[in-house]
Amino acid sequence: MTIVRAAFLPIVVLAALPLRAQQASPAPVPSPSNDSYNLSVPTALRDAPGSAAIGDLRKATNVDVIARDRGWARVRIEGWVPDSVLTPADTTFRAGLSAADLRADPAAARGKMVVWNVEFLALQTADPLRHGLADEEPYILARGPNSENALLYLVVPPSLMGTARALQPLAKVTVTARVRDGRSEPVGIPILDIQTIRRIR
Repeated sequence: MTIVRAAFLPIVVLAALPLRAQQASPAPVPSPSNDSYNLSVPTALRDAPGSAAIGDLRKATNVDVIARDRGWARVRIEGWVPDSVLTPADTTFRAGLSAADLRADPAAARGKMVVWNVEFLALQTADPLRHGLADEEPYILARGPNSENALLYLVVPPSLMGTARALQPLAKVTVTARVRDGRSEPVGIPILDIQTIRRIR
């Protein structure tokens, strides 16, 4: 997964910056799309000029300058991190939410985001008896999350159908999903809309 982050660096640490970039300006000045530089020294990465550091960049790290403002350069860097370390930045994300929590208070759970490890059972198509699912809507029948033995309906968007079709029964997967219905009729199975799906190796 490609991670792109925009942040600010003091202009003085960028190699070969034009002198006019260091002059004060009333507002950030957009830079050309190919305004690429290497850092001349190790430096801190900040999310705003003068704010606390949010990370450190090594000397010679390549950055793209996307704006300049009063001695600072807003930069974009690109790199890779393990998919397993990512959690949603969505404010509705709830790390400890279980299937039992969804069934206990479905109204409060609606719209919340979860990241669950589940066991894939089958890829199915909804019929009119599945309340909360559109007729012929594709969904994964799964068990979980984690050590829970609850059945789950995980709705599959068109963009992830290829991934879902490739899964084998009893495969372990990690899904990021948003709660549609914490206790669907007629038997109370939670329904969630999948945002991402990743097989656990």
